[in-house]
Amino acid sequence: MAASDPTKPDVAMAVPVSADATDTAVVDVSAKFKLGLIKNVQGHYMALINGQSVKRGDEIDGYKVLSIDRQQVVLQQANERLTLSLFKAMKTQ
Repeated sequence: MAASDPTKPDVAMAVPVSADATDTAVVDVSAKFKLGLIKNVQGHYMALINGQSVKRGDEIDGYKVLSIDRQQVVLQQANERLTLSLFKAMKTQ
């Protein structure tokens, strides 16, 4: 089994914002959004998603950029929130 690349962007998951736990569904949207990088420009984070530079408040493919930090970008469209992460969570012993 080949080791996974820790620098490869993780799979984005869509999780409904609904308060009703019975509608919770996880959808793979990795084919729709590819997070290339996150950079800090003059104290503000910017991200490269699908080759397009975005900042907090921008829209991309109908999703609003809610937040960007050094490891992830949060997008929202209606009641669907997506978190795009640069790195997979790694277990330490």
